[in-house]
Amino acid sequence: MSKIDFEVTDELEFENGDCCIIIKSDGSIGRVVMPDINENIVDTEGYRKLLDVLEMLKPGSRDEFIKHQQSKGSKSLH
Repeated sequence: MSKIDFEVTDELEFENGDCCIIIKSDGSIGRVVMPDINENIVDTEGYRKLLDVLEMLKPGSRDEFIKHQQSKGSKSLH
């Protein structure tokens, strides 16, 4: 497993393509922050890992997230 950088800060810095999952104090998923979904994003290792983490935190959420993204667009990217 690769090393995870841990930093306490008052501001967030995102690079193009970064994703973030906000976990509430009760353990539920609060928000998923990410760039617009397009074919380039869907094909990245980062996006696949995002789906893996969502599924681990809340079983069934991977399919729910994909369906939500597909409902926002007219074509299927998955």
